[in-house]
Amino acid sequence: MNAFDELEKIKRAGLPQILVLYGEEEELVQELKNRLLEFVQFDNADLGQAYFDLTPANANLALEELESLPFFVEQKLVILENLSNLTTAKKSVFDDKQLSRFEDFLNHPVETTQLILILHGKLDSRLKLTKKLKAQATLLEAQELKPQDLARVFAGTGLSSAVLQRVFEKSNFSFPVIKQNLSLLKTYVGEREVTVEDVEKVVPKSLQDNIFLLTDLILKGKVAEARELVHDLILQGEELIKILVILTNSFRLYYQVKVMQSKGWNEAKQTSFLKIHPYRIKLANQQVRKMQEDYLSRALLSLIALDYKIKSSGVDANYLFDLALIKLALKDL
Repeated sequence: MNAFDELEKIKRAGLPQILVLYGEEEELVQELKNRLLEFVQFDNADLGQAYFDLTPANANLALEELESLPFFVEQKLVILENLSNLTTAKKSVFDDKQLSRFEDFLNHPVETTQLILILHGKLDSRLKLTKKLKAQATLLEAQELKPQDLARVFAGTGLSSAVLQRVFEKSNFSFPVIKQNLSLLKTYVGEREVTVEDVEKVVPKSLQDNIFLLTDLILKGKVAEARELVHDLILQGEELIKILVILTNSFRLYYQVKVMQSKGWNEAKQTSFLKIHPYRIKLANQQVRKMQEDYLSRALLSLIALDYKIKSSGVDANYLFDLALIKLALKDL
């Protein structure tokens, strides 16, 4: 179960006395924070709510708010963000005395006060305070989402499963890129229903997508189209060495998948072994089914050699890349 599912459980059950939202996936932390603030209907003008983006300057005031009884309301909500003492970041907001006060609150929490901690980074599990929080608090850890998780997280967009799947694919299953592309689509279509055709038209291809297309052209021996695509990518500002790195990684994956195919491994077993996104494994299996293992091995070695030549020979990199591209496409290795 991911953090978004856990948040939905909290919405149904009610906010716990102490809730800790944390994680190294910054975009996910921000999204969960926004959804959490919406759930508690956070309002700066509400006397029963207090928010502190912690700094040494406001640390004492935040602790006083945490320790004091609520006024004019039965229950008080205190939100503390960026208490970096509790993370592996080498920063401190609370000094030793303030940390002791915070620990006293955890030991004897004010029953009428609910606390939300929003931490950007990994919890430092070595700390006594962290261990205490893990034992007492409800934890929401923002971790990278799997494809099935993404489908649930964005289920409320009102888009069809086919549209969402294509957006995920064109966004390389990256949460922030998906959000950006969904915003583009909404602006483009207005009030009407979004179609897969809209996705193809509006959502830009990522560099990974273009490299996939490039490898497809190479494997099909389409020299002119492959060279033209590389030329276009460079005109768009992509670095040649970056294109080479991703292309090399693609052929490495193709070779690995081909070897695993020959051993009879299914896609699930390949994904588990390679620790790569299942969608990439699926595409790789489709690409290499009719390819020879020997060609893929030689292609990978030639790309590794090309990287060395570009970095060490002093010969024009564009010339070396173009020559290697032609050889790859013509299977002249």
